[in-house]
Amino acid sequence: MSRRLIISHLAKPSRVWSSPSSSYYSSSSTATTTGATTVRSPFHVATLQRQRTMASISNNNGNNSSNPSSSPSSTANNAAGSGTLQALRPNVVDRYWNDIAAHFREPGFSTFDKERTRRAADRDPEFMRKLLLAVITDRPGQGDILPSVIAKSCCDFFTSLDRNGKHEFLRLLARDFGVLQEDVVKAAEQYKDYAHKEPESKALMRAEQLLRHAIVPGHNKFFDRVSRLPGGLKFLIDMRQDLLSTIQANRGDVYLSSLNESLKEKLQAWFVGFLDLERLTWQSPAVLLEKITQYEAVHKFKDVQDLKRRVGPGRRVFALMNKSLPTEPLVFVQVALVERLSDNVQDILNDPSPGHANPAETVKWLSGIELGNFLIKRVVRSLKVEFPQIETFSTLSPIPGFRKWIGQCQNLGQKLLLPQEESIVSRVGQETGVASGDAEEQFNAILKHPSTFSDSETVGKLRPIISRLCARYILLEKRRHLALDPVANFHLRNGACAHRLNWLGDTSTKGMEESFGLMINYLYSLDHIEMNNQQYLLDGTISVSSRDTGFRKVLMDSKDNFRQVSDRGEEREEREEREGEGQLVQVNGSNFRLLEIATA
Repeated sequence: MSRRLIISHLAKPSRVWSSPSSSYYSSSSTATTTGATTVRSPFHVATLQRQRTMASISNNNGNNSSNPSSSPSSTANNAAGSGTLQALRPNVVDRYWNDIAAHFREPGFSTFDKERTRRAADRDPEFMRKLLLAVITDRPGQGDILPSVIAKSCCDFFTSLDRNGKHEFLRLLARDFGVLQEDVVKAAEQYKDYAHKEPESKALMRAEQLLRHAIVPGHNKFFDRVSRLPGGLKFLIDMRQDLLSTIQANRGDVYLSSLNESLKEKLQAWFVGFLDLERLTWQSPAVLLEKITQYEAVHKFKDVQDLKRRVGPGRRVFALMNKSLPTEPLVFVQVALVERLSDNVQDILNDPSPGHANPAETVKWLSGIELGNFLIKRVVRSLKVEFPQIETFSTLSPIPGFRKWIGQCQNLGQKLLLPQEESIVSRVGQETGVASGDAEEQFNAILKHPSTFSDSETVGKLRPIISRLCARYILLEKRRHLALDPVANFHLRNGACAHRLNWLGDTSTKGMEESFGLMINYLYSLDHIEMNNQQYLLDGTISVSSRDTGFRKVLMDSKDNFRQVSDRGEEREEREEREGEGQLVQVNGSNFRLLEIATA
């Protein structure tokens, strides 16, 4: 019997960054020699301590492996020595940073811990600005270590702040450390002059470099410096989550939006191309399994046995990992090998046998950073290699914006019901005791009535109306030229096809509140993924399974605005349909491709 694969939603986890506290220092001390006595700077002493520690570890490891004819006991010691080296390395790094922090002093700044930092910030309103300026500004002769120490201290200062303090920090970083417009204008004018007077000259190339440097915002240097710290990338990930919260509280702030775009581009560049696909099993490190349970936001893990079942036989959990964050799954997906296409998430969750998975949510800090498309496509191809008999790759996905969209339409007075549906709603309204007002008002009251979805007869009458509206929401409601629903947009841009609506697919409280219990299968067909992806990003063309009568009906019901695209010629259309590229139609100016995909 053929097997199908249900691919759940992606989880892009949130994180909390912590690191050993350190202080912010500078030093102008030097080493001098007087007679037989050598007076070394504190930084010199810290460096020597680090070198001796590393040398001691290296010598121990070298002694363990120097004798090629060692006995089994010496071989075991050698393995133990290697393990000790791996275990000690993080401690050596921490001790190195602590040694530097204990001996550095920066003129104008005192050694501070959280309490001292708070007192310093309270005394000096410009303290936060001065600290950011110290991180971003290059100073002659400061070397390579001091900028890192200052940046690390700035990170510690940020983590010590409360929510309001972090918002103030981010607004200051966005507003005062962006692009210097005067420098950009001056550099642009200089570049323009040289382009007219001395094209292809060295002076023009130099002017181009100055212009390129001028348009880089100052906060980019802050991101670059922090990213090179131990734990710095993790810090920036958490900072972006705080930044998105700040943007929510300050909508319309162009400086914060610019800061967000800069950090998003940085994270995108650091992640994409440096990600490894890793399968998580019961034998995976406990810290990774713990993170999976923490980041599951929709259907919580009940206990250890539930975790073991979800990573056990018949299931797969894949994660994209970055080498700089070895214990942090950046994005993960749960999959299930099943005999038929699933249409109800409760059947999956309540089935004690292995072979199913539950969807997980997306979190904020990865918003706008496209990692899921890499994961989905790599997982599909990986599983096809492992299980050549798999015929169908599908998701069982929520529709989180559907009920909210209906409420917005009703609040704006938009007409949702068809003429033939108004009489049905009126009869249901009389039966439920909400017969006042016109059909649209009654429909609104019926949907809000607490007993509506507990009565099977009422549900049966409302089902075709709500299903039609859901199909309309998925296919016809747009943000610019792309799907309005965020989950639909995610899967469609990854090359999926809108395959089937599932009535009461999620009867949980959350499912009923978001979409009246409706869920949807998005189908990933290996023959169509690339074409679907390209057409959707090009002009918003949505690939739709012609086997779902609800999807097909909502397109055909818009017959006044429906037309089959025929400017390609009948011969080409017939060829495309034979080759499985589907029928291209247009509704309300939007393009749709009807595909015949067998799911066996």
